[in-house]
Amino acid sequence: MSFCQCACCSSIRNVGLAGSDSAEEIKDTGISELLRMLASVPDFRKEKGREYQLSFILAVCLVTTLAGAKNYREIATAAAHIPQGMLRLMGAEWNYFTRRYEHPRKTTIWLSITSVNAAELDAIAGAWLLSQARKRREDDGTFTWEIAIDGKVMRGAWTDENGQVTLFSAMLHREEVTIAQVRVPDGTNETTQVEALAAKCAIREGETVLATLDAAHSSRETGELIGGKKNWDYLITLKTDKPALYRKAAEKIAAVLEKPPNDIMTESRRGRTKVWSCWITAAEGIDYPHINQVACILREVFNANNEKISKEVAIQITSAGPGKMTAADVNRHTRNHWGIENKSHYIRDTVYREDDNQAYSGNGPQGLAALHNLAIGLFRLKGIRSIKETTELIHLDLMRAVQYLIT
Repeated sequence: MSFCQCACCSSIRNVGLAGSDSAEEIKDTGISELLRMLASVPDFRKEKGREYQLSFILAVCLVTTLAGAKNYREIATAAAHIPQGMLRLMGAEWNYFTRRYEHPRKTTIWLSITSVNAAELDAIAGAWLLSQARKRREDDGTFTWEIAIDGKVMRGAWTDENGQVTLFSAMLHREEVTIAQVRVPDGTNETTQVEALAAKCAIREGETVLATLDAAHSSRETGELIGGKKNWDYLITLKTDKPALYRKAAEKIAAVLEKPPNDIMTESRRGRTKVWSCWITAAEGIDYPHINQVACILREVFNANNEKISKEVAIQITSAGPGKMTAADVNRHTRNHWGIENKSHYIRDTVYREDDNQAYSGNGPQGLAALHNLAIGLFRLKGIRSIKETTELIHLDLMRAVQYLIT
């Protein structure tokens, strides 16, 4: 078995059971910022009788999630194999009877995740991930955030009203990290939570946002909310479920379809070539809040013999004017919007088996999802693309997790 040879992991292996001050070790390894973030999650327990700090339990859950743990049992099993030096690094208490740093057991982990304020955990973790993304943009100074907004049904988690738990999240296009997530109240749908989700995005004064949304969010209320928000714009795909709006947009864009596309984007992969042709025009006369432009994307797929095998047309509306949004931008943002499915939801289903996980008790579904988002975010910020493979490597040597905790 191979072991991670980075300086931080090597230093942890050398930590003795009675070495230097643990706070200094945490500072030296660079994970103190992450631990402080976890420590800001409010503790639901009374102070008397606490065996572990909540921040330590969450840190253990995060490390095991980085190792691919999918449920409470797997988290507890992996926690039992965290090395002593690493437990100390995360703030474990020394047990003078067992002469060891102790790890939380399954019952403690289950109680913590199902009872924690999952909404606060989501908000704190999302704001922290956004702050890390902001650090990485300081060199180029581009603080226009492209955010994909979409919902995810937790198919294995059922509510008291015999419905499925739905989580509504916002993901940065470029960094592919989730910066906000809210649970959709039982008996409603995700379209009612746009305002709540936008409020959870920790955008600073002076930063601008382009929110990309699918056709489910083409209501006037969403257009007014996003388009009327200072420094925010929307790019919304339309479908025929809003017939009047769709017809008006189609009529407006039809006038320019006879001309060459304003932008063409191609991709060749696995014997197929995909071509996105985009036209864009002004949206005068369309009755929709803050609308400025209408766009149309023709998506065509060709096989190796250059034979067309599929064609699809999508119409979009945006509050961004010509100076902010070109046809090339529409092509890029529309394609990147689906990253929330491929780079977030798909990973949560394939790596962490969210659709199969029947963690329906209390705040468990959202709590586990928040840990998944945080773990995926840590991977993405380190440039990791093969997340499944990386979790398997960490599972073989939990020391490897430290390099992803460092900020």
